[in-house]
Amino acid sequence: MTVSGPDTFRDTFRHDALLYAGLDDFVDRTAAFVRAGLEADEAVAVAVIEPRAGALRKELAADAEHITWIDMERVGRNPARIIPAWRQWTHDQGPRAFRGIGEPVWAGRSEAELVECRHHESLLNLAFDGVPWRLLCPYDVTTLDPSVIDAVRHSHPRVLDAGAEYRHAHPGSDHYAATLSGPPLPDVPEHAEHLAFAAGELARVRAFVRGRLGEAPRAYVGHVLLVVTEIAGNSIVHGGGHGEVDLWDEGTTLVCEIRDTGRVDDPLAGRHIPHPDVEGGRGLWIANQLCDLVQIRSTDSGTTVRLRLNHDR
Repeated sequence: MTVSGPDTFRDTFRHDALLYAGLDDFVDRTAAFVRAGLEADEAVAVAVIEPRAGALRKELAADAEHITWIDMERVGRNPARIIPAWRQWTHDQGPRAFRGIGEPVWAGRSEAELVECRHHESLLNLAFDGVPWRLLCPYDVTTLDPSVIDAVRHSHPRVLDAGAEYRHAHPGSDHYAATLSGPPLPDVPEHAEHLAFAAGELARVRAFVRGRLGEAPRAYVGHVLLVVTEIAGNSIVHGGGHGEVDLWDEGTTLVCEIRDTGRVDDPLAGRHIPHPDVEGGRGLWIANQLCDLVQIRSTDSGTTVRLRLNHDR
C-alpha cells in the first residue's frame, strides 16, 4: 500500500472506495464528487440507500435534478444485479463522459450477502476493464465491521480515507476466478428435503418444489418454479445430464440448492445482459433477477447454485 502519486487512471476504469464516518461526512464528500462531475458536463448516477440518498438529494438541491438516482436497496438486494444495472446505464450515455456512486454494502447485510458483495466489488474491475469512467463506493467506518472495511483494499485499486489516498494492486485473473471457488457455502442442513433428478425429469423437479410451497402466493410460486426449472435445466444440459436439489427454510427465506458435475468458467456468469438474438445464457440471469440472493460455487468437482427467495417479498 502506498500513498498515491499523480493520477494514472484517466483513461481507464477508476474504481475507488470512499471510507467515511457518518452521514454528514458522507454528504460532504459525495456531494463534492457529484458536483465535480456536473461541472465537467459528465453524466452522474447515484446508487445508495436511505437515509443517505435523501440527505444527498437535499444537499445537492437543484443539482439533484440532473442526477440519475438508482434505488440500490431494490437493485442491490441481490449484489449480482448491480453490474448489469451499471452496464445498462453506462451504455445509455453514449459518447458522453460519466461517473457514479455505488453503495453495495450497508449495515444489516447478512454474512452471505457480504460475501457476494465482496465478489461483486472484485468483479466490477473485470466487467469494466478498459471502460473509462469512475465509480466511487462509499463505506461507513462507524457502522460496518472492521473486517468489511479491511476487505475493501482487495477489490479497490484506490482507497480514499480521511483525505489520504492509498493505492493497491489491481485484481488479476486468479482473483476473479476465486469468486467462483469460494468461500465454501455452509452445509445443507440435515432437515432439508432432497431430490436427485436426470434428463427428462424437470416436471418431477417442479412437482417436488411445488409441493414444498404450500399456500404461498401465486406470483411467488411462479418465480420459484421458474428459477428452479432454469437452473435444473442448466444441470441437465451443461452439468452432466443429472443433478440434485435440496430445499429448506431459513426463517422467512426459502433456500434451494442445485448441484451437478458441470463447471462454470466465467466469473461474470449470470451478470451478462442477454442478447435477444442469442439462444441460451439466460438461466443464471433469470435467477439473479428474481432471487434475493444467488450464490455460485464451481470447481473441478462440480457446480453448486444456491438460491434464496424471501417469503415476505
